[in-house]
Amino acid sequence: MIRITIARERCVGSGNCLFWAPGTFTLDDEGVSVVIDPAADDEERITVAAEGCPTRAISAEPVGRPEVADEQEGPDADRTVR
Repeated sequence: MIRITIARERCVGSGNCLFWAPGTFTLDDEGVSVVIDPAADDEERITVAAEGCPTRAISAEPVGRPEVADEQEGPDADRTVR
């Protein structure tokens, strides 16, 4: 799952978000980006849409995922295999 936040005061209505994730974003009557369905596009497209915002008004952050442990940690990290 991904958390999408829009800083409406920074949005200039460029439409880049609509291009990259048309199922997730639209522009409201004021020409400002809004989320219509956060699950309509895959997370990669939503992330690209956020990164492509010219004013950085959109942020997209993954939520609810367990952290992946570093492969070198743990009891077998220093074990030599022969």
